[in-house]
Amino acid sequence: MKLILYFGHTGTTEKAAGLLANELDESIVLNGMKKNKIDFSSYDSIIFGVNVHMGKLNKKFLKFYKKLKKKKIPTEFACFVIAADEHQKTKYMNMAKEVLPEDSYIGFFGGEFDPTRAKGLNRAVIKSCINQFMEQGLPLPSLDMDAIKDFAEHLQ
Repeated sequence: MKLILYFGHTGTTEKAAGLLANELDESIVLNGMKKNKIDFSSYDSIIFGVNVHMGKLNKKFLKFYKKLKKKKIPTEFACFVIAADEHQKTKYMNMAKEVLPEDSYIGFFGGEFDPTRAKGLNRAVIKSCINQFMEQGLPLPSLDMDAIKDFAEHLQ
């Protein structure tokens, strides 16, 4: 059984976690932003879904993983990164590689601009980005289904 534990703010990471779960044989999806009592020994692997916010990995993920690392759980780790800026893909994947164990599998699923669950300044920034893309005639960023399928295939 695989645990997909996602950390995100506006719903895209949650959406990607659900899409990944549909591609995997046995998995459970939990919101890492909420307090969950998890028996990590029940899982063959833990897959983190992490959004990038303001050019950095989700702070709650970093804090959570720091505590988890101290428990020395003998399981495999993987991580998918969610970010709308495809040009920074390598940078974001490297940031995840620096945090997780050396043998962890890291993927990049792209991202979306979705202001529906964003609040305050975040919502305004997302709407502004959408407007800029539309004014320039650029396609809006989206999740990469091929990357999600390849990631799942690697983990099977």
